[in-house]
Amino acid sequence: MEYNEDFIKGLLFEKIAGTISEGDDFIAEKAILADPDTREFWEELKSKMERPGTASFLSGLDETKAWENVDTQLPQIPVSSFYERNRRYISAAAMLLIGLPLIWYFFNKQQLTPQEKSTVQQQVYLKTDNGKIIELTAGRTINMDGATVHTKQKELSYAPAGAGNKDWATLHVPPTKDYKITLPDGTEVWMNSASSLRFPYSFDKKTREVYLTGEAYFEVSHNPQSEFIVHTGFADIKVHGTSFNVNAYNVKNFATSLISGSVSAAKGNESIILKPNQQVSYSNEKLIIKTFDPQEVLSWRNGTYYFHNQSLSEIAQVLSRWYDVKINWKSPALSEQTFTGEIDKKLPLGVVLSNLELSSGIKAKLESGILTFR
Repeated sequence: MEYNEDFIKGLLFEKIAGTISEGDDFIAEKAILADPDTREFWEELKSKMERPGTASFLSGLDETKAWENVDTQLPQIPVSSFYERNRRYISAAAMLLIGLPLIWYFFNKQQLTPQEKSTVQQQVYLKTDNGKIIELTAGRTINMDGATVHTKQKELSYAPAGAGNKDWATLHVPPTKDYKITLPDGTEVWMNSASSLRFPYSFDKKTREVYLTGEAYFEVSHNPQSEFIVHTGFADIKVHGTSFNVNAYNVKNFATSLISGSVSAAKGNESIILKPNQQVSYSNEKLIIKTFDPQEVLSWRNGTYYFHNQSLSEIAQVLSRWYDVKINWKSPALSEQTFTGEIDKKLPLGVVLSNLELSSGIKAKLESGILTFR
């Protein structure tokens, strides 16, 4: 699929700013790999933003003055909340002589058609450590360097080409989707929307290690000679043969919930061992144990999200992942209101929002992929 040059350059700017969405990053990565001109532009952009002195320049940047200098040279169009959020990077780009043409591209960036979004942004895919992207449609057998991948409907398994292979790959599950992967040791992992799992083609004999971002449910194949470790950005989960759920979307909601077996959670020098029906979370720089409701924690596997006295901010994060929308608040105080109920993933977002308005009076409007609560 071909994309407008202006659109791709706009995505690359979002990528360098660190604000690009998972779906748009997929498009940008494909363009970088497929098109030499795009790859050259990306390398030039990285070089200019990473050159010596840039970090100290950004830390001392007078954002308001820089924006005023750039704003006078931009097209006179309404500035969306996205540009407001990123004006620090836009200003820095101009002042670092990356050039106003890039900013002009950014403000005139074309949008994907609904068909393009459905075929590109919503795909589950593998990305190898050497940058190769593999789209995972059902019923495929894919021969990669070091492994053979087999795909079914919403599921994949793979076999390493040989023992001791040191290559890794990352499975990306976009918003609105869920997916299952079976690792070569027989461990099964069910992944929630907007999640990724980095895994080796072949496990070591002494340890089996994976890296999770987002949420997943694990059923680990028992092997007392080989410890299984799930690394997250908040704690490391160590098991031998167990069923458990890990929510690692962000530090506020981080939780590991043990269904059966035994796991330990480690953060720095602190380590806690869990028993079935116990959950560990992270608060005030400490690991905390409490009990949990398995039906509530695992409901996402059946396409339902149960919440009990949870803030609208936490509920909105689920809406963002399940319906692929960005969240905006007219009044920050709204985000702190708490609710009890459930969300059915099979229902259209409009129905979910109507139910919220009927039960609470809170209104939300969806426009251009941004859900605004007011």
